[in-house]
Amino acid sequence: MSQVKLVSIERVISGVYRDLQPIIDLNENDLIEWAGEALEFIGAYSQMVEKVEYILVQDHRALIPCGLQKIVQIAYKFTEGAPTEMNMLKTCDPPIVCPDTCADCSGAGCPDLCQTSAQLIENAELFLQYYVPNNFVTSQRYYTANFRPLRLATSNFALSATAHCTGCVNLSANCSEEYSIDWPYLRTSFKQGHICIAYIGQALDDRGFPLIPDQISYVEAVRKYIIYKLKYSEFIQGGIPANTFAKIEDDWQWYCAQARGKANMPDTIDKLQNILDQRDRLIPKTRNYFGFFGNLSTPESLNFGTRIHRNFPTSNGYR
Repeated sequence: MSQVKLVSIERVISGVYRDLQPIIDLNENDLIEWAGEALEFIGAYSQMVEKVEYILVQDHRALIPCGLQKIVQIAYKFTEGAPTEMNMLKTCDPPIVCPDTCADCSGAGCPDLCQTSAQLIENAELFLQYYVPNNFVTSQRYYTANFRPLRLATSNFALSATAHCTGCVNLSANCSEEYSIDWPYLRTSFKQGHICIAYIGQALDDRGFPLIPDQISYVEAVRKYIIYKLKYSEFIQGGIPANTFAKIEDDWQWYCAQARGKANMPDTIDKLQNILDQRDRLIPKTRNYFGFFGNLSTPESLNFGTRIHRNFPTSNGYR
């Protein structure tokens, strides 16, 4: 899932040909690789693709997902069983309908919607558990009831502890479950189980080519970097004056900073309001990590003796 609209690399390549008007064809493999380098230099969070995967842990290790660039957060399942998606209300399979639609049908001869009473009871339990009105928690009920944050190990002996060599002593014993990175694996303090990892990676198309945010700052920055790399070989061979090449390099660095700054700046009212609600607090939220950062923008409710002040929105603003 990407936060911005993405376009293919062809938009940048066509711009390079239009600006340089080369006599011979350029090596498009080089252009694609340089485009990926430019995106890494810019490095804004919004240009990445957010992904979530369930991974099986066996013998204290789990394979890192392909394409991972940075881990956002990891949760481990502390309850029994494999992770599943939240159950939805069920209907009959196959569906049961009235045998006819006559006007004088009393409905007495129509079968029940569900074939068994057990299915009706299950639906009622699911409704009470997941669909109770005005009952919100810091994240989805399924995850808070089955997952806890998996902490990054800080001990100097974390790797040896997660490896659990024969006869060694666990020098980093901790009440909380931990993980450490031993590429291409994640080492966990528990031997078997399931983890849910949220991470970001480079946006790629079906061919494996990098996708570029559909913003003029990004398109221009990537194009300037490709031109800079194309002219570098000419510069070191003495074909371009130093001041000309310096201008090409300055253009790339300026547009790189512009693209990164524009991507990091909140550009919608909703984003700005979320920042306001997160900062407009007397008591800071210091434990959102353990709720997977759900509902960061929930207004603060303070109890001043007999008066309860809630910073909730009204038709005229906050009160």
